Amino acid sequence: MSVISIIILFVLSFQVMPVAVGMDVRKTPAFQLISGILLIVLGQLLLFLIGIWLGNRFMHLLSGIKDYALFVGFVLIAVRFNMEAFKVRKGERTYVVGKSTAYILPAVAQAVNTFLAGILFYFIPGNPGKDLIYLSIFSFSLAILFVLIKNKKLALPAISFLYMTGGGILMAISFYFIFF
Repeated sequence: MSVISIIILFVLSFQVMPVAVGMDVRKTPAFQLISGILLIVLGQLLLFLIGIWLGNRFMHLLSGIKDYALFVGFVLIAVRFNMEAFKVRKGERTYVVGKSTAYILPAVAQAVNTFLAGILFYFIPGNPGKDLIYLSIFSFSLAILFVLIKNKKLALPAISFLYMTGGGILMAISFYFIFF
């Protein structure tokens, strides 16, 4: 199960990419760039923690149908990923903001799927501390990678492709939960 949770966390970390592409390395001071990246990653982690907390509060009510809850939950997240892929492709999900504090809202908006997955992680056995470490490493590395990409026009199709691939992976994982 830990391999599946690591794969899920890797796919969820894709959500930092559209916000990271909007950061301009040349025009933004280093401090604002670093604080913007940290805010994006912290938005992911905060919503994942809130999701885990809420999952621990009420998901025990669905313990009799946990396989179905995992299936439906991850199918819905996969569908959301695939719908976002088209919006990213058009450039609707890239955010260009000047101040690092203005990255808070886009970071929270992009991390809604992480929140939903955090709720579902109640049913996936594992260590939430390790999950947070994996999510932070994946999110931080992808954010840095996509901030440093020079050609922003080619980054959008790459992000869209990764979103579609991530949606397919989450769909396959949801079928794994229902059948195995």
